[in-house]
Amino acid sequence: MNLTPNAFPGPGSNSSPLFSESRKKYVQGGFEYNYGVPTYIANCTITGAFGVRYLDIGGGNGPLGRCDSPEYVKLPGLGQGRAQDFLNGKMYWTAGTGGWETYGAIGDKYESLGGPSSALGWPTSGELGTPNGLGRFNRFQNGNIYFGNPVGRAHMVIGAIFARYGQEGYEGGRFGFPTSDEFVPDNNQNLRQVNFEHGWIRFDFSTGQTYTS
Repeated sequence: MNLTPNAFPGPGSNSSPLFSESRKKYVQGGFEYNYGVPTYIANCTITGAFGVRYLDIGGGNGPLGRCDSPEYVKLPGLGQGRAQDFLNGKMYWTAGTGGWETYGAIGDKYESLGGPSSALGWPTSGELGTPNGLGRFNRFQNGNIYFGNPVGRAHMVIGAIFARYGQEGYEGGRFGFPTSDEFVPDNNQNLRQVNFEHGWIRFDFSTGQTYTS
């Protein structure tokens, strides 16, 4: 369901609040109602696609925690979207990607790289468990950020290196989890490399090819 962030009523509306029948929780005017008992969470409103997703991942009891800001414009102009801050992370929305959350080590990494203005672009999923059960990841427009329990850190994989990583089976393949972000090896600006638990993948701009250890 690709709703705009403001598709549901905000404070002062006479319309029905956003409601989740399965959880009997809804948000309106900066409150989360848990089984009919209102608990103040912040002086902000969580509506539309943000509200739907927020409730889906547990609302104020979920990984994001309480709302800490009103919804605001992110990257005005080309690629414009919306964002909202929470105690433990953020939610992002564009018309093409929908509304998704980032938090924890992955969220911290995303923000340190520049958020949606980074090479990753906007998030296209919430945080997911890896199929091998050993880590977590978020999908973005141009790659993923992984947090591997064996590694203990979050790292991004993007572009041609990400494509090759996928061909090799992602974290479940022979390389395992990333142990570095993309960097320039050997002071050669034609090259980019990401290190993994069990090797490396390198991209050469001069040939357009990827190489592996």
